[in-house]
Amino acid sequence: MRLVFGEQDTPYEAARVVVLPVPYDLSLSFLPGARRGPEAILLASRELEPFLLELGIAPEEAGIHAAEPVPWVAGSAEASHRLIREAALAHLQAGKFLVALGGDHSITHPLVLAHREALGEFSLLHIDAHADLYPEWQGSPYSHASPFHRLLLEGFPLVQVGIRAMDRDSLRLARERGVALFPAHRLHREGLPLKEILAALGKRVYISFDFDALDPSLMPSVGTPLPGGLSYRQAVDLLEAVFAEKEVVGMDFVELSPNGQFHAEMTAAQLVYHAIGLKALKAGWLAPEGEHS
Repeated sequence: MRLVFGEQDTPYEAARVVVLPVPYDLSLSFLPGARRGPEAILLASRELEPFLLELGIAPEEAGIHAAEPVPWVAGSAEASHRLIREAALAHLQAGKFLVALGGDHSITHPLVLAHREALGEFSLLHIDAHADLYPEWQGSPYSHASPFHRLLLEGFPLVQVGIRAMDRDSLRLARERGVALFPAHRLHREGLPLKEILAALGKRVYISFDFDALDPSLMPSVGTPLPGGLSYRQAVDLLEAVFAEKEVVGMDFVELSPNGQFHAEMTAAQLVYHAIGLKALKAGWLAPEGEHS
C-alpha cells in the first residue's frame, strides 16, 4: 500500500507539492536505519492536525502528493544517486515543488543537481550538527559526510547553521571558500542571527535539514546524535525567516533513524508539514484565516 503524507493525498496532476521518499542509507557510518525515515515520517503525518494554528492554514489544502519511493541499487552509490537525480528531475520538470525525505545526507547532492538543472542557480542553506565537508569518508566521496564538499567545489554558495562538529580541514575549506558558518554554540550564546543568515543567502535558496540539527533531547532518533542542538522553536523561526525573505526552490529533510521513540517521528513530520505551509503562504497558494499570532 502506498503511504501518503497527512490525511489526504492530492492526485499528482493537481498537486503543487510532491513529497518524495528517498529511503537510501548505504553511506551511513554509525547508527543505521535512515532508510526507514521516510516511511516513519509518512506514518506519523497521519496523526498531525491538518490545520496549523500558528500559520492559520491547513497546508494539505495546497495539494500534497506523496510519490513512490526512489529505488536504490545495492552496492552502487553512483547508480543509486543517478536514480535519485532522475526521479527528482522528473517531478521538477512537471512543475512540482519538491520536498524529499531521506535517507542519509548523501542524497542531497543528486537532489541539488536536479534542482539546478531544472530551475537554475541558487544558494544552499544547510542546517545540521555536522559540516559534511569531508572530501570522502571511509573511502567514498558519496558518503553522508561529504555532500557539501562536492557541492561547494561545484560552485554552490553555502550557508551552514547549527553546526557543532567539524574537523580542522573542513574549517579551513569553509573559510577558503567563503562559507557562512553559524555554529550552534554561537546561536545559544547570542540567539539566532537571522539578519546575518538572510544576508549570507542569495535570493533563491535550497534548504537541506538534517534532523540531528535538533537537540537529541527532542530528536533522539538520528544516526549521529550530538548534544547542544537547536530547539524546535529555533528551527521554525529560522525557516519562517527564510521563507518570508527568500524564494525557496526545494527542500530535503534527512537522517531520521526510527528507534521506537514516536515523539521524534512526530516532531519530524510536524516540521516538514510546517515548512510546506510556509511555502504555501509565500507562494500565495493559501491565505491565513482568523487570528493565529
